[in-house]
Amino acid sequence: MQQTGTFHKCRLNFSFNGVGELMDILFYVLTAAFANVLGGFVIFLKKNWSRRGLNGLMALSAGILFAIAIMDLIPEALEIQESSALYIVIGFGLIFLFQQFLAPHFHFGEETHKHSHSQSTTFSALLGMLVHTFFDGVSIVASFKIDERIGFVVLIAVLIHKIPDGLTISSIVFASFESKKKAIGASFLLGLSTITGAIAAVSLTQFFMVDSSILAIALSITAGIFLYISTVDLLPVVSATEDRVVILFFFVGILL
Repeated sequence: MQQTGTFHKCRLNFSFNGVGELMDILFYVLTAAFANVLGGFVIFLKKNWSRRGLNGLMALSAGILFAIAIMDLIPEALEIQESSALYIVIGFGLIFLFQQFLAPHFHFGEETHKHSHSQSTTFSALLGMLVHTFFDGVSIVASFKIDERIGFVVLIAVLIHKIPDGLTISSIVFASFESKKKAIGASFLLGLSTITGAIAAVSLTQFFMVDSSILAIALSITAGIFLYISTVDLLPVVSATEDRVVILFFFVGILL
């Protein structure tokens, strides 16, 4: 899923050959954005979610976030810039400080859970996902401008994780607020972020070159956020259930 590796060694600076080419690329971006929304609608597969079902969604989300950070974001960031490890730690630490000192706390799971969680977990996950999907949009546009064949490979790589991304954020939001409307709204925001990233790539690179180090920092901080949410916020809740079936959903998330 290394959708940005095809162009990280160069600066983003390109122009379009015509309106038709631009419209084709934007269509691909819209398709990717729609996949985010489609993933969010998985929440509607069940009319009423039990606490066990919500815990399963959290386990699934933890696996997806963990795998994205370890197998996608971190290798890509380190390949672009060796000092990216520092920003991974910064991303992890910032979320910890925010939750411990700035945000009010509430119980993510049942009141019998020993682990309390901050509502900022949800917003942190959403923030990390928005950064992640923003650069999905950038990646699609940039890769198509390098080579059409590379563009389609990147598009497929992005589409593969778009539905799980939508499922992840909608699951976290639903587990937090128990509102399907807010859960679907979160997946819509991911789709909008993808489109925004594509528009930014089209617009900004017409006027100046964007250094790849900015991409590395963004990927690193996002990886740190994802690692914190999956290992500190979500997995303790999943472990506290002592439900073997629920715990297995963590590995399903990794496979996704």
